[in-house]
Amino acid sequence: MRTKLAAVAGVAAMTATLGLASASPSAAGPNCASGYHCVFFTDINSARQSFFNSDPDFSNDTFDEYNVSGNGYNSPVNNNVYSASNSSTGNNESHYWDNTNGTGFLFCLNPGHYVNSASTVDQAGTQSGDPLPSGLRDRASRLTLPGRTSTDCF
Repeated sequence: MRTKLAAVAGVAAMTATLGLASASPSAAGPNCASGYHCVFFTDINSARQSFFNSDPDFSNDTFDEYNVSGNGYNSPVNNNVYSASNSSTGNNESHYWDNTNGTGFLFCLNPGHYVNSASTVDQAGTQSGDPLPSGLRDRASRLTLPGRTSTDCF
């Protein structure tokens, strides 16, 4: 009887441990509140717009958060995203699109990562903190949050 109780207790402890290990911790990107996906007018210190959920159309959004500097404050977000930060608490990637109809994938950010177009560091491949490549700047029109994917994100 003791052996069976010990085995049941061991399985219960292992299950609890695995449950804790699979929980997704908060991942904080710079200048972006926990749980949000943020876009910036220029660098990550400029005016910001924060999204908690997906946004299928940036045309009705403005950079309405002052942030560290007011550069770009109250400017339209659509086709003006220069930098971005992901502070997901749900383990979601931030996927940015060129068109509001869901075509024209531009780039994505892993939780806790960011692209800062004022950065002078540009590492090989896609690295958190790198500048957003110039061909991808000022084009984002849509944000989706698909969870974790196999896409190579910053």
